[in-house]
Amino acid sequence: MSLLEKINSTTCSIRFSNDWLKIFTCPVPSSDFLSFVAVATIDAPQHSVLSLLYDIESATEWVWKTKEMRVLQELTENDGRVVYQLVSAPWPVSDREIITRSTAYIDPETSEAFIKLECLPDFIPENDRNVRVRQLEGAWNILPLSENECRVVFRLHIEPGGEIPSWLANIAVIDTPYHTLCNLRDMVKREKYRTPVDAPFRSSTTDIVRNYRDFIAE
Repeated sequence: MSLLEKINSTTCSIRFSNDWLKIFTCPVPSSDFLSFVAVATIDAPQHSVLSLLYDIESATEWVWKTKEMRVLQELTENDGRVVYQLVSAPWPVSDREIITRSTAYIDPETSEAFIKLECLPDFIPENDRNVRVRQLEGAWNILPLSENECRVVFRLHIEPGGEIPSWLANIAVIDTPYHTLCNLRDMVKREKYRTPVDAPFRSSTTDIVRNYRDFIAE
């Protein structure tokens, strides 16, 4: 069972709430680092959010603390893509490198989109400038609510590696979804994201991890 499937609302704490965004932090077994679940109502079409998520080159404009993001490899047979991300860290902590494989699914019955993030720490050689993140699991769920509104659920857990105190990393657990989703909310209004993205999605009703319903009901 994946970490996303294990986390449930009974062990989590709500840390932020307004009229469109809720952020929960959740303990993770055998880890000092919290995960988060963020639930946002976005006043834009689902396809606009998907277009933004697929536009890797724009990530430095809206993904919190991201200094660089680029595609390392487009995989075949709808197997997704491998992405490099460099995240800035406060001095004297070293910046973090994250390499993930993202795989996208679409439910043919509900049109819910699901993008799963898995860590591939050894995809390229490490360097001595940054710390390579070796454990990460996350996902985006994007559910259409109407033609011009959707629900975005963003879940993530990172073991940052290196010498970083858990209290410092756990502060960013709230900052990361808050700033990222605030920026996303603004970015999706741009003209370039009004056109649906032609991205490879696997059609499936069974591969989508949906255990976020309790967080929506809170």
